[in-house]
Amino acid sequence: MPPTAVAARPGHALLVSALDDRLVDLVGSPGFVPFTFALAFAAGAAHALGPGHGKSLAAAYLVGSEGKVRDAAWLGASVALMHTVSVLVVALAWTFLSLSDLLSLERLTSGLQLVAGLLVVGVGLWLLRRHLRGCHGHGHGHGHGHGHGHGVSRPGLVLLGMSGGLTPSPAAFLVLVTGIFTGRSGFALLLVVTFGLGLACVLFGVGLLALAGRDLVVRAAESGALLALATRVAPALAAVAITGIGMVLATTAVGRLAGAA
Repeated sequence: MPPTAVAARPGHALLVSALDDRLVDLVGSPGFVPFTFALAFAAGAAHALGPGHGKSLAAAYLVGSEGKVRDAAWLGASVALMHTVSVLVVALAWTFLSLSDLLSLERLTSGLQLVAGLLVVGVGLWLLRRHLRGCHGHGHGHGHGHGHGHGVSRPGLVLLGMSGGLTPSPAAFLVLVTGIFTGRSGFALLLVVTFGLGLACVLFGVGLLALAGRDLVVRAAESGALLALATRVAPALAAVAITGIGMVLATTAVGRLAGAA
């Protein structure tokens, strides 16, 4: 997932580092250790629990676009798939196409973060435009005290999933590269897939919590006026938040690229 400039809490950082180091060591060790898959899942979940990693984006998008449980699952799965693909492509290019001779890993991940940030900005602006068009289309004499949203759009979920999984996690990258160099590339790839599933499960859980919180707010708005206000304001706030997060990601990436130049 895209790295952020926000430092993780010391305890969480130590846990993530310990899981990552242990996972890489097991990939390079002889023999098959089933426990390694549980470790890979835990490492992916631990990375997702850190700052960033798309949790705020997932929550804001699902709330702002009237998402359902299946949409939260779909978003988590798309992040896992994109993360696995990005790790595979970058590791293969790094190992066999001498990508490491052209640019550093920091510049590569910063460039991918810039692309991810721009995708997020695009999703936020598209969601805001969609909301404004919906308000215009349904704002003529519909005082029924309920929303007229059309639910989540699959293109938005795809773009958000791509942005969330575009930048490979350093641990997953090291696992696959280590597996390639030790002749255990198939085993390492399965571990990367498991790592992505850990990420996906955390995002899915965050999505469920966001949807549950939204439902509580809707039930609390017993009067028609409050409910109508909530259904109008929440999508717009979510779209603005997504756009802002994307701008922060892109700006941070530009700063990293400038510093690495």
